[in-house]
Amino acid sequence: MKQFTFISRQGKRFLSPEEFNQRASEIRKWAITQATENRQLAPHILGDDGYQISLDGDAAPTPPISEGSVIAIIFLEATDLNSAVAIAKTHPGPRYGNSIEVREWSRPPNFSTLASSRS
Repeated sequence: MKQFTFISRQGKRFLSPEEFNQRASEIRKWAITQATENRQLAPHILGDDGYQISLDGDAAPTPPISEGSVIAIIFLEATDLNSAVAIAKTHPGPRYGNSIEVREWSRPPNFSTLASSRS
């Protein structure tokens, strides 16, 4: 199995409280299905507040969530990119105006060496 991430971005459409709750319910059901299929699902919802750090070290609050903002990241396993894309197509988010970018991921080279040198 390979490691993939789904990067969910806010679309143009902002949801009413009822739609927000319905989307959350559908995504929960979707996640349970993925877990029962042993996809090693690890979803992460991003908070509203954050800071952007610039090259010169300045830190500024991130702007409010707007179209194109990353709102969630999901890590999961799939056999290949085509399989990961097929799984992403079953995610409820796009029906609510969100987009999902699918990417394979791996640890940086020599990451285990860096982690063990800290201990």
